Amino acid sequence: MKAPAGSSRAPFTVVTNRRQAEVITSRDELRRLAPFMGREACVSGAARMLDLGVTATYKLVTRFRALGLLQETRQEQRAGRAVRYYRAPGAFFVPFHVLGLEQIGERNRLAHLQRFERNLAASVRHDFSPEWGTLTGLLPSGETYYEIATPDGHVWDPLEEGAPLLLSGWNLIRATPEEARTLQRSLVALLTPYLRREDGDPYLLGTFLCRDHADAQP
Repeated sequence: MKAPAGSSRAPFTVVTNRRQAEVITSRDELRRLAPFMGREACVSGAARMLDLGVTATYKLVTRFRALGLLQETRQEQRAGRAVRYYRAPGAFFVPFHVLGLEQIGERNRLAHLQRFERNLAASVRHDFSPEWGTLTGLLPSGETYYEIATPDGHVWDPLEEGAPLLLSGWNLIRATPEEARTLQRSLVALLTPYLRREDGDPYLLGTFLCRDHADAQP
């Protein structure tokens, strides 16, 4: 790792080591490092913040130190035993030539997709009675679809009052580049007020938009 030259942004550390990059671009890993980012913390203090045991947190600290992401800053003598304090950079920058956005995104999406699937299954079990099922078919455009429905023809409508709070599915949409940019901005504006709140219940929300390069080689 090396500190960048002068920047008008908040201080960050440039990461050029791929193994370090793989860790600090994982949102789950970064949360584990968070108690030390931009501040000092000891193992017991970090354990409280992470809601982990001291032994588990010590193992994290040992691993992060071995990776070069944590540095010991000082020791404090207490009852004959030194309490060690550690610190990590407050922010990181990973150039795409070190780790590509597609690789970063895939790893993070996969972790959250697995979490989403577990929670979706729990929500379906809790919110839908056994007679509900999946209705599949073709749209006039030729696109396939599936809907949550009952055998008597009632289709679940997420806009109904009291409908279960869940959405799931990919949609292939048609839009001009200008319309797609407007949609992108609208989605960002819609989500932003909810992103930094600490009150309310937690919900998982995945939002994806990109050009469908159907003929592109992997």
